[in-house]
Amino acid sequence: MRTGSVSKAGQTYLFRYAPGQECAMLASLAELAQDPASGLDWLDVATLSFQVTSCQAKDCIDAIAPALEE
Repeated sequence: MRTGSVSKAGQTYLFRYAPGQECAMLASLAELAQDPASGLDWLDVATLSFQVTSCQAKDCIDAIAPALEE
């Protein structure tokens, strides 16, 4: 399980998603940003999106690291 979080106005928003579900997670975050009742805005979603994509980038680097060491 992966986790992304953002703190805002004394609250912490925590999102968990399974590896391979990054696109669905980002789509859900975009829906939350469009909903004024959610408490999250586009800056919050950008922060969470960065966390998701950073994790993906780390996975890619880890996957090719053995090949780079040869």
